[in-house]
Amino acid sequence: MRKRLDAHERRSVACQHRPGQPTTRREAPTLRRPSHYLTLLAALVTACGTWTRVGAPEGPADANQIARVFDPTAVFRQMGLIAVGGPLSMVGSMRLMAGPSPDTTLVLVALSLHNRGLTFRRDGNEFAAEYRVELAFRRGTEMIRQVVRDERIRVSSFRETLRTEESVIFQQVVPVRAGDYVVDVVVRDRNGPNSARSQVTLGVPGLAPPAVSAAVAVYEATPRTTLAAPPTLIANPRNAVAYGKDSVKFYIEAYGLPAGSVLTVEAADPGGRTVFQDTLQPDAARAVDGRVIVVPPGRFSIGRHELRVTTASGGNLATVPFLVAFSDLWAIANFEDMISLLRYLPPADTLRTLSSASPEERAAGWQAFWRASDPNPATPENEALDRYFARVQLANERFRDEGVPGWLTERGEVFITIGEPTNIIDQNPEVQGRGRVMYWTYDEYRLQLAFVDETGFGRMRLTPRSRAEYLVVVNRLRRQ
Repeated sequence: MRKRLDAHERRSVACQHRPGQPTTRREAPTLRRPSHYLTLLAALVTACGTWTRVGAPEGPADANQIARVFDPTAVFRQMGLIAVGGPLSMVGSMRLMAGPSPDTTLVLVALSLHNRGLTFRRDGNEFAAEYRVELAFRRGTEMIRQVVRDERIRVSSFRETLRTEESVIFQQVVPVRAGDYVVDVVVRDRNGPNSARSQVTLGVPGLAPPAVSAAVAVYEATPRTTLAAPPTLIANPRNAVAYGKDSVKFYIEAYGLPAGSVLTVEAADPGGRTVFQDTLQPDAARAVDGRVIVVPPGRFSIGRHELRVTTASGGNLATVPFLVAFSDLWAIANFEDMISLLRYLPPADTLRTLSSASPEERAAGWQAFWRASDPNPATPENEALDRYFARVQLANERFRDEGVPGWLTERGEVFITIGEPTNIIDQNPEVQGRGRVMYWTYDEYRLQLAFVDETGFGRMRLTPRSRAEYLVVVNRLRRQ
């Protein structure tokens, strides 16, 4: 989902601003993460149903289903995360750890941003952008704690400024006393009009021993050995990892548990099946015993999973959702829906091989498919998949007039597979009903396709001759 950070990047992103100090402007690293982490990615919620193939009998269409696929924001909200859409979108989390004194709890605020939401300006041979993060912890009308930070990021190319997946991670540790807070989170582009804001109700418990912290999704973490030390970690604000590629990592701390205490950690897939289990025995002699839990990628399927931390007697200490996806941008509920959504992209035999793979083989099969379909392996994105899903989204918006999701119409199928027509001729566009004819021409392929409404219900279907000619072009493109 992201490249391995070098030592300099690790130090930079883990650096914390101490509340009470003057606001400073600092360089913030841009974390490169390939698009196939995907977000993403989107309605990995179990409400998604099965997809209907073009030309097959149609089942009931859920108008919101496909919309959720292209709106990961809603999915992240359902996971209990901060999630704001718009030009400057952000996804974030707040996690709690014990502070240096019994009456202090540390709130780790982690935010995930993307470059495209910020205004970049040329700075020598690079491009730079600046943003401000404002955090305000309130009780009623009383301001309890406020933090303001200005950050500056640099990228080496204009292409980097256009990235729409997670590319910047902001994190801040805020010490507070136990209690209930309303937290305002505001991110502002300092060189443009874009901003994002969210308000969170946060209950902060005391974590005096014996206690266990929340499980924090991380990319990297170094366990603390004393409560006086600040957390040293790079948070994963989206609680998300790349399907078939990235391990899932969580950081958890135990504080003064009785000798012999055992914690059980297990991960459950979207169907509730346990796919990983381990036990931890904290060291009772330590004031803080931090552990990094690593779950290998081969255990997961597409969709929302849960990490559960329980006592040996079965008492639940924490349940943390996390997302296994193949993109920051597209959220898919499960492996079967992913295969269905990709129906127009790969050759049929490749799709059959992937769909017939056993659960244990699917992750490796997906990575093989990713490499085979990526036109430019030198970049972190899979440009072919990004272009494909952008067309799916556009087709769904353009052709919804037929009474089914637009991407499942025959016009949607043609648009997704071979793109925008050179010209469209709609005979009698004001006359809706049986016999209406529409022509799409593709100069590049010397192709003209005829769509006819044969039933009078607005369903535009390819004529048999047009479908045969269309398939010749599609097969030629797939061979290329």
